[in-house]
Amino acid sequence: MRLYLASLAAVGVLMSGCQTEAQEEVEFTHIHGLGFTEDGEQAYIPAHDGLRVYEDGIWKNVESEEGELHDFMGFTMTSEGFYSSGHPNMQSDYENPFGLVKSTDGGETLDLLALEGEVDFHVMSASYNTDAIYVMNPEPNSKMDDLGLHRTLDEGQEWEPRDVDGVNGSVIAIAAHPDEEDRVALSTEEGVFQSEDAGDTFEQVLSGAPAPALTYAHTGELLVAEGVEEETTLKAIDASGEVVREIPAPLIEEDAISYLAQNPQAENTLMVTTIERDIFYTENGGETWEQHAEQGFSLDES
Repeated sequence: MRLYLASLAAVGVLMSGCQTEAQEEVEFTHIHGLGFTEDGEQAYIPAHDGLRVYEDGIWKNVESEEGELHDFMGFTMTSEGFYSSGHPNMQSDYENPFGLVKSTDGGETLDLLALEGEVDFHVMSASYNTDAIYVMNPEPNSKMDDLGLHRTLDEGQEWEPRDVDGVNGSVIAIAAHPDEEDRVALSTEEGVFQSEDAGDTFEQVLSGAPAPALTYAHTGELLVAEGVEEETTLKAIDASGEVVREIPAPLIEEDAISYLAQNPQAENTLMVTTIERDIFYTENGGETWEQHAEQGFSLDES
């Protein structure tokens, strides 16, 4: 258990490397994010070597228009596509690291937005339906003098440092509210903290256990993976900070949830990934879970 906490606190949301299969074998060398498209038809996972997409019960590798497989980090889906940071393919003409990039065509092409060649955001969250993007800045750069939480409302042209009062512990993950640009949540090894003023002040809404992953549901509730290994639970928290329900979690042994996402078209459809690169999927709010990948290899569902 200490191993998972140390890993999570050190990197934010660390993933291990490995492999995967589905229909024909698909490998998830790393897992650096998770999210559904606006129509709910696809789920994307960025790996160390490009994107993986889940559609019609099958995992596939995504080929970019340039034929380059990038190492996306801080990956976050929105209604228009995705934002990300990370490292370009070594054969590409992009500067390393990416800074902030955007794609509106499933990763076939990329728009370079800001800070190319300057910074790699590992911990980032973009609001699904508003312009807000929150990051944990790891180093000073041309647009941010300070480390820590920052927000942009114009795709990285201007960044606002946030005070982050009331947060204890090292930040593991960020969740931006899908419809309220000033609401954001952070998780640490000491629990979960929620802000209504764009990250200046936070209220602790869960304590006593680490929270390795969190996301806002499209209904506005904050969904949290609390605890690690067999102690893992999934909880839904309302705007007031109250736990309103618990969602049955998949069986997690010697592992911890790394990301979770809700389908915007079906609130009972959830997907979670783990540090050891397992993937679980439910369409009935956690009553039953299907395992789609084990230790980085997709599982044949036939």
